[in-house]
Amino acid sequence: MLKDSVQIKTYQMSERSENLDFEIRDWRIRNPLVTPHRHEFFQIHVNVNGGSKHGIRNVESTYPDNSIIFILPYRVHYSIPAENPDYHIINFNRSFLGPNLTANLFETEELIALEHPEIIPFLYQGAINFNFSDEQFSYILKLVQQMHQINSMRNMGWRERIRGCLLDLIGYAMESYSTEITRLLNTQTNQSSQTESFKRVIQFIDKNMSSNLTLESVAHSTFLSPNYISQLLKQKTGLAFVGWLTMKRMEKAQELLLMTDNRISDIANEVGFADEGYFTRRFKQKFNFSPSEFRAQRRH
Repeated sequence: MLKDSVQIKTYQMSERSENLDFEIRDWRIRNPLVTPHRHEFFQIHVNVNGGSKHGIRNVESTYPDNSIIFILPYRVHYSIPAENPDYHIINFNRSFLGPNLTANLFETEELIALEHPEIIPFLYQGAINFNFSDEQFSYILKLVQQMHQINSMRNMGWRERIRGCLLDLIGYAMESYSTEITRLLNTQTNQSSQTESFKRVIQFIDKNMSSNLTLESVAHSTFLSPNYISQLLKQKTGLAFVGWLTMKRMEKAQELLLMTDNRISDIANEVGFADEGYFTRRFKQKFNFSPSEFRAQRRH
């Protein structure tokens, strides 16, 4: 069983992928991470040969041939490969599926599923095991091979073509398990006071990120106690208040660097850093690029 703790590392795309937007590779390129970890990007394991073990949702399972594992960002998991591995890894960042994917991934599952059905398999992996027949899996492998080919060339239009293949794969998994997904959606509830409290906290932080936020100020504005917010964040995200707030600010900074031409100092202020130099150091510490380097590389 997984036990989340402060020792669990959160990986960025730059640490586990050659590209910062999308990567597809087979099992020979990188060694798997066999200890519990999380990452800030979406990940899909396409298992041709079975026998690999994955821990997710506090359960370790052995996955058979012809199976897919969908891993949501920040969800703690680990992977132990089979003796004769044969699998493909697909990594992509939150914006790759399109600009409409704006959901806060710490919202309640039923709310995300309603607004962004394309991430339903990621939400319910573990509650559903996505295993396929030989005929079904042959269709999936055709999509995987097509993504390999397009990604190796990266000609004009490559993003749109791979995005189409990726959405086809996700949609095919949803279609194949529509009964189980519908059952889970119908049994979810978001009426608990804990869920409403958490939603109130994250919405307040998102709207006031440029302010000098502290645990006490957030607690005062959301009519909750600091201790309760700390416990709630740890339970829902695995992160302490400061770590989670910093992560959200860095996510917003990435978005502003790519989507605007604002000066670095203005972006720093907008995400809550009064000192541009300190913001630059924290950004580079997290992503291995300075803000200006990140903007130039991603736009190139």
